[in-house]
Amino acid sequence: MFLTNFSYNTYWAKDPDGVTPKAFVNNYFHETYGDCRLAFLRGVDRLVSKYTDTQAGKLYIDNEQRQVIDWCYIPQRGTKERLLILNSGLHGIEGYVGNAFQCLFMDEVLNSDVLNHVGVLIIHGINPYGFQNGRKTTGNNVDLNRNCLLTQSDFTYKNAGYAELVSMLMPDERVNLKSDSNRFFLFRSMLKIIKESKSVMRQAILQGQYEYEKGFCYGGAGHEPHLKELKILLIDKIRQYPSMLNIDIHTAYGERGKIHLFVNRPSNDKVTEVIGEIFKDRKVDWGDSKGFYEIKGDYVSWVNSLVPETFSIPMLFECGTMNSQTTFGSIKSLQIMILENQGAHYGFVDEHTESTVKKQFREMYYPSSSVWRTLVLSDAQTLLKQTIEGYVNFNPKSVL
Repeated sequence: MFLTNFSYNTYWAKDPDGVTPKAFVNNYFHETYGDCRLAFLRGVDRLVSKYTDTQAGKLYIDNEQRQVIDWCYIPQRGTKERLLILNSGLHGIEGYVGNAFQCLFMDEVLNSDVLNHVGVLIIHGINPYGFQNGRKTTGNNVDLNRNCLLTQSDFTYKNAGYAELVSMLMPDERVNLKSDSNRFFLFRSMLKIIKESKSVMRQAILQGQYEYEKGFCYGGAGHEPHLKELKILLIDKIRQYPSMLNIDIHTAYGERGKIHLFVNRPSNDKVTEVIGEIFKDRKVDWGDSKGFYEIKGDYVSWVNSLVPETFSIPMLFECGTMNSQTTFGSIKSLQIMILENQGAHYGFVDEHTESTVKKQFREMYYPSSSVWRTLVLSDAQTLLKQTIEGYVNFNPKSVL
């Protein structure tokens, strides 16, 4: 028993063997929000110089204009048929990887031939507060990927499963890694899993909740200002096209170094069919697939609802870091989420504890490993090109 507990407490997901780091990834991964934003804006400047019809702008989401969402749009040449939206930083700390994907797309994938078939809207750093402060949430502790509910009444939803786990998920004291509850977190979690099953717990914890303001996956009491600003931009661009593919970039969940394609199963069977056609060379994990989970208030579903007459195709790219398909990886991920959220609200017993928790949290969402970065960015090159090819082959008239 103690050996198992020791193995868990020292656990961290390992990189796959036999991967040689590639130097080119250093051009795309940066260590601060400021450097990421600068790299994005430089990429936009290059597009403005290359394509005279490029549009670029900023959305300010606070009165002091300190929180900025940057965007860039290039219309499709000739008849507008397809729009691709590429989003990053919805979960702030995940913006580092999203930024790398977007800059890679601008440098390596986007060209005149693509623009003959597809219009492109790139939205960078949707949650600048979380990006700057190393958190997933906004300054109001709201998870934007649970905040995008379609009606105000949806914010009254009660997540009964989360409520039953509050004592474990929301400790109301300073973080102490040496406490019994943390040293034996594995066994506490295993008892819950035995009682409820891992899939039931995962759904209850990650689905989204709207009661506990200091909890994680908190969806808020109404739309955050980010959505109110984005809505105007999105409607203006989407309504010009009969079809739209909306891709949101995330990290952490899934097999380490692998990009998972993950989306709630659409209610429209034709959308499901088209997703299969566009991403025919990839496995798609639906929210009801084994090992994955459905979420409430997700961003891509909200975006896709803004212009009902446009045929909207949702997709989420999730870069795995913690091998959360395994028991240790799943429980360790949960514990890190709890500790970071607890520390944000109640503090830490000392500076070493704070440093340890914040480092683990960052590593969970933005691994420093050159092997991991090589794996995901190399795969991103292939995936983004495959995505464009699959989308270009899609005929919007076939679904109208």
